[in-house]
Amino acid sequence: MPTLLRRSLIRMGKGGLVVTVPKGWAEYYGLRAGDRLEMIADGELTIRPLKRQGDGKAEIGK
Repeated sequence: MPTLLRRSLIRMGKGGLVVTVPKGWAEYYGLRAGDRLEMIADGELTIRPLKRQGDGKAEIGK
């Protein structure tokens, strides 16, 4: 499902920023509120879901 999508950052609190995930992507990747993500900054920014414990779903990430 390679797709290019532009999103805006939303200010949260005094110093945080939030980026939202489109509902279709969340459903496709099985993401739910509270799921943990890993962020890798190595010249590019990569965000990917961590494996969820105990639900038996194949997840992206390490």
